[in-house]
Amino acid sequence: MSHFYKGLACFFLLFSGVGHAGGFCLLAAENYYEQLYCEVKAQGQGKRLPSFYDFKKNNEQTQAFLLMRPAAKLGIQIVKPKLAVSKPVQPKQSDHKSGEAALVIEKSAVNRSTLAHSDSKASPFDGCLLQERKIQCDDVSYGLVGNLSNKRLSKGVLDGKNKMNIPGYQGKPDDRQALAGYLAKAYDQYILKMLEIGLGGSTFTYNKFVYLYYDVSGKGIDFSQRFETMFGYLKQDKKNLAVSEKLPETLYLKKERCDWLRKKTVVCDGGQKNYVFQRY
Repeated sequence: MSHFYKGLACFFLLFSGVGHAGGFCLLAAENYYEQLYCEVKAQGQGKRLPSFYDFKKNNEQTQAFLLMRPAAKLGIQIVKPKLAVSKPVQPKQSDHKSGEAALVIEKSAVNRSTLAHSDSKASPFDGCLLQERKIQCDDVSYGLVGNLSNKRLSKGVLDGKNKMNIPGYQGKPDDRQALAGYLAKAYDQYILKMLEIGLGGSTFTYNKFVYLYYDVSGKGIDFSQRFETMFGYLKQDKKNLAVSEKLPETLYLKKERCDWLRKKTVVCDGGQKNYVFQRY
């Protein structure tokens, strides 16, 4: 079984006990059309659509074609792919400098060296001890965060008025430093909000977040609004479906793939799995 399908299998096992088809589908959606698939399913349409696994195997042209009719019934306008090319391959651990995403994750462009997966062996965590479910930096400890049941959430976080509030990018498209800074701040906000609704154990890696930015904005779609829509569906799922609070038994951590967010939070890219740690 490939690493890609192992990652998906782990995701669906995590939520296998919810008993609801399509539940938390958006947590596994890795491009614009896969997100729309989840939204169509969430609204009760697309009975003739293939399973999510099979849908992901198609290229963008086929994905868009399959979604046309059920999306139209819901009044959702689908942006068609510009070119007849194969479905883009997601960034892999061994391929961090390929494609347009490399423009915004260069170490020289923004002080986000480890999130950027730089080729440098230096890491701000060189003086830290990475243990199972814990990171120790001098006298400061960070514990692994999992998903939380609704009874453990702050009041009102699943209400409609609670927004993700990722701002829109205001800089020039070819300004690498401005775009890199924007994406780093946007990712900070995304992680904060996922923690807020109890889905800290099911977040995108920074690489996947950047990939989604290019996939969505490249189709002329507002990136911040796309994530706002996604957040709305995730909150609705969180209201209705149970999540497992069980933490993973084994973590695949490397110091050069970890970085601080908002000083009290650490994120580590484990490839198919993103790990979030919070200060005790």
